[in-house]
Amino acid sequence: MKMQFSRILILFLVAFAFSSFPFSAYGEDEVVVSEKMALLEIKKSFIDPFGILLSWKSDNSSYCSWYGVSCNANSSRVSELRIRGNSTNANKLVGNLSHAVAYLEELRVLSLPFHDLTGEIPVQLWELQNLEVVDVQGNAIQGDFSSYNFTRLRKLRVLNLGFNRIVGRFPPSLAKCRCLSVLNLAGNGVNDVIPGFIGGFDKLKVLNLSFNRLIGRVPVNFGVKCRDLEHLDLSFNFLQGEIPRVLGKCSHLRTVLLSSNAFSGVIPSELGGLRKLEVLLLNNNTFTGEIPSSLENLTSLHVCNILFNNLSFSSDNKMIRRCSFLGNSFLSVTPRMSLALAPPMSQQSNESQSVAAPPQGSDQSRNDKRGLTALDIAVAVSVALVFVAALAVLVALCKNGKKKPSNPRIEALISPEVSDITIFNDVGVVLTYEKIVQATRHFSWSYCIGTGGFGSTYRAEISSELTLAVKRLLTERCQGAIQFEAEIQTLGTISHPNLITLIGYYTSYTDMFLVYNFLPGGNLEKYIHERANRVFNYKVLHKIALDIGLAISFLHDQCDPRIIHRDVKPSNILLDNELNAYLSDFGLSRIMGRGTSSTTSVAGTFGYVAPEYALTSRVSDKADVYSYGVVLLELLSDKQALDPSFSVYEDGFNIVSWANMMLRDDKIEDIFYTSLWEPDSKEKLKDMLHLALKCTADLPNRPRMIQVVEQLKNLEPDSVP
Repeated sequence: MKMQFSRILILFLVAFAFSSFPFSAYGEDEVVVSEKMALLEIKKSFIDPFGILLSWKSDNSSYCSWYGVSCNANSSRVSELRIRGNSTNANKLVGNLSHAVAYLEELRVLSLPFHDLTGEIPVQLWELQNLEVVDVQGNAIQGDFSSYNFTRLRKLRVLNLGFNRIVGRFPPSLAKCRCLSVLNLAGNGVNDVIPGFIGGFDKLKVLNLSFNRLIGRVPVNFGVKCRDLEHLDLSFNFLQGEIPRVLGKCSHLRTVLLSSNAFSGVIPSELGGLRKLEVLLLNNNTFTGEIPSSLENLTSLHVCNILFNNLSFSSDNKMIRRCSFLGNSFLSVTPRMSLALAPPMSQQSNESQSVAAPPQGSDQSRNDKRGLTALDIAVAVSVALVFVAALAVLVALCKNGKKKPSNPRIEALISPEVSDITIFNDVGVVLTYEKIVQATRHFSWSYCIGTGGFGSTYRAEISSELTLAVKRLLTERCQGAIQFEAEIQTLGTISHPNLITLIGYYTSYTDMFLVYNFLPGGNLEKYIHERANRVFNYKVLHKIALDIGLAISFLHDQCDPRIIHRDVKPSNILLDNELNAYLSDFGLSRIMGRGTSSTTSVAGTFGYVAPEYALTSRVSDKADVYSYGVVLLELLSDKQALDPSFSVYEDGFNIVSWANMMLRDDKIEDIFYTSLWEPDSKEKLKDMLHLALKCTADLPNRPRMIQVVEQLKNLEPDSVP
């Protein structure tokens, strides 16, 4: 047995050695060939419709002169790869970043912002120990942040992953990056508490964690080592607790953006020591007490917004001259509004933005010759991967042979199959935790079909005949196992043709998920985005509107206990292949720690939350009616709830404001999506528009959902003769 194992190990070691040979740098010639081939392989992984990489040709030996490529002065080793895309559709690369980037062993800067890159960041990238800058902001890159290994990146200064599709938790190895000056994770799905080690980055200048799913409190040591910190943005998360007073010692801070969280307590008087502060946004939290008089010392302050808190102020407080206070119930004066805008990342750090502009007017042929083929590299890497995988299997077998597994999940693999998932609706097969894990490839990002405030949803391919949807919940947000069990049992009894079917659930100390039926049509948000390429007329519009109206009406008036959804929006509305619509995530607000009283904290999504709910946290079924009205306006028009085009109007302008404005200006035809405005449906479209505006009216004038459904039934499309 030992001899057989030794032979296998030797064979794989030999295979691994040969797999590395084509890119081994045994001499200068080999280095040149290796790095040139790697660059050509990177080019082949992109679609280049604008000819950005025209100079990258296999017959051009001087690859250090290729566009976006820089080499070390004393060698021909690639040191920088800087190719900036465009926020519009022009000058963009499309595709995945090739694993061949790992063969640029001296690479210090990888900067590919604002392209259309998808897929995952190659794991090999994190082995490049000379990396100082990783900037892939503004792409569509996917991945699990917790799987990134930063152990070798001790020189990393800039990590800019902003506005991609990265989910998961902070990897502990990030703490090794002691040289970080820019950390931008904004606009992703990071669902974690802020780790304490973030406060230990003493060279940090820019920290942007906005628009994620961060929970918990800001670490108490946050600001202890912040001598260089200039820009802090934690806005649009789910953070709680007080602002650490030590933040007042960060004397170089110019912007502090903490808006739209659940921060509480008083505003620390220590913030008055931030003499360089230019922007302070604390709006949409639950701060209490007096506005500290020390903030009068902020003489550099240009923008201050403390909207929608529970603050008071003394009559001689001069801060009122520079701040917005609307929504603070204890204020006796309502000052003039100020526009609260954070400086864009492009102004926050020149370090992560210094990239060359794409070439203009090049007339070189795009049909250049390819160098190393994908098959060449694939074979080389595959052999290495086979070695690693096989070795892992052998080690696992050895471990399994030594002792009997004590983990119940492992025991389930070797014992008769018994479901450890509570089932409400039989699907014809036994569902176990292990089956779900295997069907989602250990909750791999490639199987993720949506993320939200409660967790991420994955496609689970149980068999060729059965696919399910699994919503893995953020355990930190749950009330606890007992409360979870009680609430979910109630949801398991709910059934309606337009509600997504709850198959069952799993709960343990470390994991909680819900199992639903899978709907292949995706969600309504995606459908609205893609409807230009699909059939979309009044009949489809009415069908979707009525389906969701029926679902909400059922929750409000026929469930026992009645359910207020609190987060009705297009991404929570799912479609099948026949465009039947189903409402999802109903009842989760209570399960995920939102409570059941009428004065609970706000759940929901900006743009869809009823104004009285956002202002007072008091929820009623009329809040769902408002959200439904916003969804209906999105279906009727080509605007989003918070459309970018609304930025030209005053603060707080949204799709409801826009629709009312268009109606007042007698531009009703301009409201509707082009394919809807047909002669036989114009009058019914107008009636549906008025219904949507009724749903989004002030609270006393808003109809109940059962009334909305009745009006929708009267607006059915004419039958085809």
